[in-house]
Amino acid sequence: MATKEQVYWEDQEEVFDLKAFVWKYLRYWYWFVLSVLVAVVGAYFYLRYQTPIYNVSAVLLIKDEKKGGMSSNDALKELDLFSGNKLIENEMEVLKSRALMQKVVEDLNLTVSYFQKGQIRDEEEIFKNSPIWIQEGVLKPLAYQEPLGIKILNRNEFQLQNEKGEIKGKFGFSQNVKSDYGSFRVFLKDSLYRGADDLVFVHFTSKDGMIQRYQGAIQVELLNQKSTVLRLSIEEALPEKGKAILNKLLEAYTFSALADKNREATNTMQFIDDRLRLITGELGDVEEDVETYKSSQGITDLSAEANLFLEKVKENDSKLNEVDIQLKVLEGVEAYLKSSQLGVAPATLMVSDPVLTGLLTKLNELDNQREKYARTTQAANPLLETINTQIANTKAAIRENIDNQKNGLLITRSSLKTLNTQFEGAIRTIPRKEREFVNIKRQQGIKENLYLLLLGKREETAISYASTVTDSRVIDEPYSSAGPVKPKPNTIYLIALLLGLGLPFGVLSVKSIFNNKVESRAEIEDKIRNLPILGEIGQCPKEVDGPLLDTNKRNFIVEQFRILRTNLNYLFKAEQAVKKVLITSTITGEGKSFVSLNLASSLAKANHKVVLINADIRKPKLHEYLGIPNEVGVVNYLIGRKKLDEILLPTRVENMTFIPSGPVPPNPAELLGSEAMKKLIEELSQRFEYILIDCSPHGLVTDALLVAPLVDVTLYLVRHDHTPKTALSSLAQLAQEKKMPSLSLVYNGVKAGGAYGYGYGYGYGYGYGYYGEEDKVSWWKRWRKKI
Repeated sequence: MATKEQVYWEDQEEVFDLKAFVWKYLRYWYWFVLSVLVAVVGAYFYLRYQTPIYNVSAVLLIKDEKKGGMSSNDALKELDLFSGNKLIENEMEVLKSRALMQKVVEDLNLTVSYFQKGQIRDEEEIFKNSPIWIQEGVLKPLAYQEPLGIKILNRNEFQLQNEKGEIKGKFGFSQNVKSDYGSFRVFLKDSLYRGADDLVFVHFTSKDGMIQRYQGAIQVELLNQKSTVLRLSIEEALPEKGKAILNKLLEAYTFSALADKNREATNTMQFIDDRLRLITGELGDVEEDVETYKSSQGITDLSAEANLFLEKVKENDSKLNEVDIQLKVLEGVEAYLKSSQLGVAPATLMVSDPVLTGLLTKLNELDNQREKYARTTQAANPLLETINTQIANTKAAIRENIDNQKNGLLITRSSLKTLNTQFEGAIRTIPRKEREFVNIKRQQGIKENLYLLLLGKREETAISYASTVTDSRVIDEPYSSAGPVKPKPNTIYLIALLLGLGLPFGVLSVKSIFNNKVESRAEIEDKIRNLPILGEIGQCPKEVDGPLLDTNKRNFIVEQFRILRTNLNYLFKAEQAVKKVLITSTITGEGKSFVSLNLASSLAKANHKVVLINADIRKPKLHEYLGIPNEVGVVNYLIGRKKLDEILLPTRVENMTFIPSGPVPPNPAELLGSEAMKKLIEELSQRFEYILIDCSPHGLVTDALLVAPLVDVTLYLVRHDHTPKTALSSLAQLAQEKKMPSLSLVYNGVKAGGAYGYGYGYGYGYGYGYYGEEDKVSWWKRWRKKI
């Protein structure tokens, strides 16, 4: 019996028991095996029918002298008047721009995809190997919703089908087809014609949708922060399609870069050519005037004074012409700034001021950046707004610079005109013929100088235009990965394995979390301290006939009752003649009637005189187990209607007597707590060695507490996966308060692996064939037990 110092319940932090935790899941090993098997098979079929995706990459070098990029020849570099450093981040955005991707989609006709029935998959795309190609016309919404079937009948005709195989007409190749899908033309590739009945499925996609798809699919990354080398990559089911897309993208990028560089040079050459045409005409007229004047006046030579004045006038007029050209250039810049869209920058070759040249170059770069960002960002993007602000500030600086230069040039022109007036006055002093000839010769010199200046600038611009090269170079042509990048078999099988293990683990964990029933002996021992578990009774096998066990058969449960009988005797004193035992539980269904009956039977088989009292007078069951009528019993005795001999009934078990409960009374608690109950126990003590009392559940009614003072030992049943865990706390409190004498536990209904929570099986190793049961079970059960 427990002493005062014993503690039955301790609220303390639970110690993690790895062995119990592992066995909690290991006993359901077959679910894990089945789940993993299903997951792996599912992964196999997933890989079999999933389309493999390959990674296609290309490496591009953006030339930048600041970061050690490869430069062009020095001689050509000096003539490259329109080059500028590129910002690598801008080029990354340009490569993903909508304008370039639109050109790729249009050139490769990516809005039309061709598929054929595969041996494994439903459809497999064919890119360059399609025997047909389609020229789109005006398509209807149906064309974008379902695939179109083209069945080749012969080299001249094909059959139109829908997704379900319904024939929609017969048409000739190159013919304009009008159907529910819209209008289009179908062309046959003779080199890829494989014969009649070849069926190709065509998928139409909108241009905008395809552009957006590949804009998101193209990945551009900088290989090294200190370099200007970019890696372009795309994931595609067909490597050749991915290579074609990257090749076309690089081609479009190179063409766009060259066009941007040559546009300014073209504009400058056009400006110079216009001026040259004008000056050439004027120069021709002046030379004719010189020739005509010499012939009519018979002039062969001029005096030294006239030549001196002529040279000075020529020099002064040349400077005046240069000033006029600069003013014209500044007017062109002003017109450029006033335009709503900047477009192509004006010819900066004729601008002599380095500050203005730098501002125009900066404005041109900012405008290019704005155009590139406008392709890839929204209008309200902060970066785009910053560039617009910089453009506005640069324009203001250019206008201020132009105003300053114009003022200076106007002053210079005024000075030169004044000087010309002085020279003209001096020329008037020479003879009339010489003076007239000097004036004509002066105009000829002006036009010649201007013509030579423009001609030289035109040659410089033409050489620069001819030497223009792209600022990028493809280092690695598009290449495909050796194997598919997704799905990856190793990853898929690993995920399947984890999923196969995790699914049953999760289900069992959730079940354990929401299960409030006692699941193991270890759980009882952990929650209740110093309260002995007297015995364990396994779950009754299906082959057992009835609740009363046949002790003559070799059955492990019979042996468990023998163990319980032996352990029970240790709770009594050696000299004690009569042993009184109360059997109760927390709730109904915990097997107290079954345990009471078979414990009494086991004691009787050991040649002890046993009486079994059914004191559960509210819901009696023992009489049904024994096949005895319940007309008279304990209730009749307690109310004084029957004597003891009238309620003692023999059973088919030798040495075991049974007292039924009798009719259900209106006041069961009062009867069990009466003096008559004490008298009944006293009288029975004179006749029997063991008195077993099967009483109502303690957790529901008070009957057991009323009978407890009359007994020596109390057996309290806890049933595996039935007794609530909350009952353990009240049971510990009951032991602490010592309301029931010699309180001991019986762990009932233990399933395989639930005895200790570690998988020791039923009881102390019984149930593994020791009693001959191994011969009766199937090979599957024997193998599972061994595992």
